[in-house]
Amino acid sequence: MSDIKEFKAKKIWQGKVSGLALVTRERFSFGGFVDPKRGIFSSPMTELKGSSFVGAVLIFTSGDGSSSGPSALDLACRYGNCPAAIVNLEVDPFIVQGCVFQNIPMVQVEDPIIFDQVKSGDMVTVDADKGEIIVS
Repeated sequence: MSDIKEFKAKKIWQGKVSGLALVTRERFSFGGFVDPKRGIFSSPMTELKGSSFVGAVLIFTSGDGSSSGPSALDLACRYGNCPAAIVNLEVDPFIVQGCVFQNIPMVQVEDPIIFDQVKSGDMVTVDADKGEIIVS
């Protein structure tokens, strides 16, 4: 039997999607951290190096305040390499901007326990409009 976990979240940008989780406690920007053409994290400065973010529900602490992030995320999406959703503990306006530009659902969770209870590869549904994250 599957163990279903639910987390409450605050809607930052609308939408409902499902995808496999990609989880890190790191802060990062899409600018300089990703290869937009391949849809992978390319920077040696992240533990996610080599991981694909395409169709993933990205769960990470926050952006790092880099203004190049929205354009890098936009470019990745133009290549067809969008993440499904973004879940952050802290809101970075540049991550929000990227989500709005590309219509990527984004929510903010208040409890850092999500990093202990959700693992990369878990199936996650983000319903920003209802303020819910469901992990199955």
